[in-house]
Amino acid sequence: MAQPNLSSDLLRTYIAVIEHEGFIRAAEVLHKTQSTVSQQIKKLESEVGVDLFRSAGRKRVLTGEGEMLLGYARRMLALQDDAIASLQVSDASGELRLGVSQGMSEGILPGLLANYSRSHPAIRFNVETAYSPDLNAGFERGEYDLVLTLSMSESDGLGCLLGAEPLAWIGAEGWQWSGHREVPLAMYSSQCQFRRVAMRALEKAGIPSRLMYTTSSYQGLMAAVKSGLAITARPQSAATEGTEFVGSRLGLPELPNVYSWLRYAPGLAAGPELEELFRSSALKAH
Repeated sequence: MAQPNLSSDLLRTYIAVIEHEGFIRAAEVLHKTQSTVSQQIKKLESEVGVDLFRSAGRKRVLTGEGEMLLGYARRMLALQDDAIASLQVSDASGELRLGVSQGMSEGILPGLLANYSRSHPAIRFNVETAYSPDLNAGFERGEYDLVLTLSMSESDGLGCLLGAEPLAWIGAEGWQWSGHREVPLAMYSSQCQFRRVAMRALEKAGIPSRLMYTTSSYQGLMAAVKSGLAITARPQSAATEGTEFVGSRLGLPELPNVYSWLRYAPGLAAGPELEELFRSSALKAH
């Protein structure tokens, strides 16, 4: 019996049909005709010798074998992509000194750097986290090749603007505040821009607050919030499972946008490529 030939094109079509919940939308995304997509799925079923979909009313859903193949298909394509990336490495090499704002060091940044490292294995990252004013000062002294910083107004930022998003009040799901007691807050240290802006907004609105929990750890901060101990002010993208935006529901003052910035040393070969990576990935503060 001939060994099945699971081509990457067939597997990508298969995944697209599942992720986009149907042949029509998958065809649009893949820029193929619906008949082509149907033929490729039939060919894949013929190769593996089992039905991958079954009818459920007017819909087609995965069979048990289809569910099993989906996991393998994703792993196979990921391995193939890694192999190709490894064979197409650039000549870039050396150590890259990155300074990253405390408010941007979590979230998608580690994943972005990991992806970049896979295609540029000769580059070594030396990443330090600090607050934005200190990073900009260090960049001026030549201590960093590239810095990612935050500002609370567009006019205060330095470098290339990567994006902006609203600062938001974040609390545990269903968190309640009577309005007749101090708002308990969980924040970073006094150097944190978010802390200063949030407490100033509460003071201006005549709402008393109490700093209940101070930490330098994002995980610790969000753990305090999820427990219901206190609320915090972070960019909207920092909201995680078990938390919600509580500002409008509780009548808390509106907060301004947060702006993210990139600066890199003149002549840094990797600078333009990293700028494009961060910009296209819509790097947000977390």
